[in-house]
Amino acid sequence: MKKLFLLLYIVSTIFLFADETFTLQTIEDKNITVNVKKDSIVFNEYNNSVVILFFFGHNCKACLHEIPSLKKLMDKKYKDLKLLAFDIHGYDKEDLKKFKDEHNINYTLLPRKENMKFIKLIKVKANWRGALPFFIVFDKKGDPKLAYRGALSYEKFEKIYNRLK
Repeated sequence: MKKLFLLLYIVSTIFLFADETFTLQTIEDKNITVNVKKDSIVFNEYNNSVVILFFFGHNCKACLHEIPSLKKLMDKKYKDLKLLAFDIHGYDKEDLKKFKDEHNINYTLLPRKENMKFIKLIKVKANWRGALPFFIVFDKKGDPKLAYRGALSYEKFEKIYNRLK
């Protein structure tokens, strides 16, 4: 039994860190191709951009508090900054579209259902237990530079971006 458990653990560990390609789907049915390697995640459509992944819940008070800061950051229209926000609480595409309109969101929203495999991989790679809000920031090479659970101010986002651009 111990040998079987050890074998399953080794196989699953190898699988988790093998190169893999994902196609993320936005609420507008746009696809974002992502190449996951051992130590980096490359967003093909956002080559040479700083990418922020924001994991939030549509009914999470702390997450909702982050929206104005993120909108303000994206209002700057930096060509080399992309923000992908994953709703972890499970709104479908139509509900997320309404949520986007209600909050005047100016960044990309992605539903949980269509992107669950990628979200699970992030949970494992980042050792994220699911607490929200959760951010991961990648530099222009796709190397993770910050993983943070909790709220960040606009000024902190701006400082992080300026350091990585």
